[in-house]
Amino acid sequence: MSTLIHSQIPFPPSCAPNTDRLSPYDGVSIQNGSSEPENAAGSITHVPGDPSISLLPDNVYNHLSHHLETVLLDELYEKLWIVAKKSSRNIDPLHTQKVKGRSIVPTEDPRLHLTWHPDRIYIKPIPVFLLNYEFWTTYLQPSTQNSSSGFDSSIAVGFLRSYALLVPHRLDFMLAKEAYLIPDDVSDWLQWSKFITHFRHLSDESVARRYHYGQLRISRLNWAVRIFRPRHARTMWFYEIPHWSITSFVSRATIPLLFIFAGISLVLSSMQVALSVPTDDPWFDGLSESGLQDIGRGFWVFSIAMILGWVALWALFLSIPIVTLVWQVSWGFAREKKRRARVFAA
Repeated sequence: MSTLIHSQIPFPPSCAPNTDRLSPYDGVSIQNGSSEPENAAGSITHVPGDPSISLLPDNVYNHLSHHLETVLLDELYEKLWIVAKKSSRNIDPLHTQKVKGRSIVPTEDPRLHLTWHPDRIYIKPIPVFLLNYEFWTTYLQPSTQNSSSGFDSSIAVGFLRSYALLVPHRLDFMLAKEAYLIPDDVSDWLQWSKFITHFRHLSDESVARRYHYGQLRISRLNWAVRIFRPRHARTMWFYEIPHWSITSFVSRATIPLLFIFAGISLVLSSMQVALSVPTDDPWFDGLSESGLQDIGRGFWVFSIAMILGWVALWALFLSIPIVTLVWQVSWGFAREKKRRARVFAA
């Protein structure tokens, strides 16, 4: 597994899918409000793929931060091992995602990149500027990340390395194209393969901390937010808010509410049976007093059993979150213990 040399770009210029030449605005054109995307020499004066963003360093770095930074996951990094497998290779190719029944959902939110529910996975499409070699040499040189206004290039390296694992085969490339994950600048599988192979074997030392982990399950990230209360979280209960309207919330809550109503009705009916056994009913004519008592006792025992069964069922449901939390924490500690043992052994 190779380590990126900090004075180098991960890929050679001959493998860059986007070949736009960059020509940043000068101060005069900015003051005049010029918005011409190309100059006479054919170079562009905007970020490749984003005509509204000029090539002024501050604009570019803000644009990079907006598209690639994962502030919340960086804040949770030291505790993520409790809820996730610390393995950068824990990323299923796109065809495997399909086999597991997950739909591919494109998103421009970098914090959702490689997060998943049982039925879907969120993946951020590749920005065009990451395919341009001159953009890397100008704005993503590792030497520039030490400046206060610069951008950490290891984030971009880690992002593209995740694509090396998501799209390793021709079938994955076709699926990525169908989901609009790879820009049109990449015309075919051969061009993609030549480009992405330079990221496939990079070590964790070459990438940002977020990409020391692979795909992350959102339900577990929700628990991380609830337990550790990170200041960059949008809410104190969810990593990603699951309901965006009252309608969707009510529709998902209908079945549990009906179950609660049915359970309460069953308990009340059982209590009523236990308190009012009809001993004077014609069905009981000819029975002795002891026989009536036995029947009444049978009704009473059955009713109490129904009540206790309902209570036990609800106790089970209420204990599931607690058991899940305990299991999750113990699972995290066990995996972290094994990982550290392997590191020390090496």
